[in-house]
Amino acid sequence: MHKESDISCSGRTPLFHAEENCFENQHEAEDNTACKHVGRRSMSFSSSTESGHDSGTVISYHNICYSINTKVKGVNTKKQIIKNLSGIMQPGLNAILGPTGSGKTTLLDILAGRKDRKYLSGHVLVNGVKQPNNFKCITGYVVQEDVVMGTLTVRENLHFSAALRLPGKLSKRERKERVEATLSDLGLFHVAESKVGNEFIRGISGGERKRTNIGMELIMSPSVLFLDEPTTGLDASTAVSVIRLLQGLGRRGNTVIMSIHQPRYSIFKMFDTISLLSVGEFVYQGPASEAIKYFEDIGYMCEEHNNPADFFMDVIFDSEAAQRHALSDSSETTVLSMEEGLASLKLHLSELYKNSEHARTIIQTTQPILEEFSTSLRTVRFSKEQETTYVTSFFSQLTTVSGRAVKNIIRNPQTSILQ
Repeated sequence: MHKESDISCSGRTPLFHAEENCFENQHEAEDNTACKHVGRRSMSFSSSTESGHDSGTVISYHNICYSINTKVKGVNTKKQIIKNLSGIMQPGLNAILGPTGSGKTTLLDILAGRKDRKYLSGHVLVNGVKQPNNFKCITGYVVQEDVVMGTLTVRENLHFSAALRLPGKLSKRERKERVEATLSDLGLFHVAESKVGNEFIRGISGGERKRTNIGMELIMSPSVLFLDEPTTGLDASTAVSVIRLLQGLGRRGNTVIMSIHQPRYSIFKMFDTISLLSVGEFVYQGPASEAIKYFEDIGYMCEEHNNPADFFMDVIFDSEAAQRHALSDSSETTVLSMEEGLASLKLHLSELYKNSEHARTIIQTTQPILEEFSTSLRTVRFSKEQETTYVTSFFSQLTTVSGRAVKNIIRNPQTSILQ
């Protein structure tokens, strides 16, 4: 067990402080003023992070479409999941919001290079060049379900990730230092020697478990971190602490991109930008602090103490609720009647966004990037010189995974019972 004084090994300010519940009362107060104060902070697409970083990894995507093959009454057909989306993700905390089935996880996976390209059209560019085939080798991706081994300690799980993902040329001492620095950043020193836990072994808390998952990706110091609904299964206070950690990463200059369903206000206000999806199309994309004003301008008013995320879901997913949020007939925008149906409402919202100033800003930002890419020879140079490969050999990976499997068998109570 390490004392607090040991945390200085990384030489950096920790991203997370161990007092996980210290924000709880503060958050309750903040939630009571949700829509009233959402406009305090702004981040434009031409800037980077609040802390003044002017460099980092920028992911731009241009005219992205993604379809899958499906059967409808025995007839093969194509279903379009993502519909001609363009946008940009800069250093900071970027959230993709939307109801279930809106395509937010699909968009996240496309940006992370985790979707089959034969179903994909358009361009995903990383700092203005083509996304490499093995882009996932140099970025972090935290899946919704845990990938940690419950029979191993927190430190052992991080060492496992380091053995697989750090270059073989690094010495054991350097790998150990990287693990210790990650433990420091995530505020996990006090549980470093505790087993993560499973259904048979009592382990660490849900928030500590989630931070361990994030740490397994941070061990390689990726400039881009993707997360699929990182607050799923966490209580309110723990969820806030995890997002605060991600906000800290964004302020350091990392590009953090996450999907999330319906966050509370204390989480929502930490986002730098949001991309709000409905059935594969944007209904808003821009600074999180300007979203409420945008919806007010097109005819939907968020009540003073309503959570912005709840308000957005009401508007884009519930035509009856949308009527309750609609402004009077004096508004410049005519709100659709309930009889026109939810599908018409979603189309209406996406068309309003396409004609908005926010959409024009996105086009003005992304179009020069695409034009420069199209008129250059970067694609050829990239494929020959910069193709990303795995940093460890197959034999090294096999040895590491086998070693973990043996430890799991020895420590698993189920194994003892069977014996």
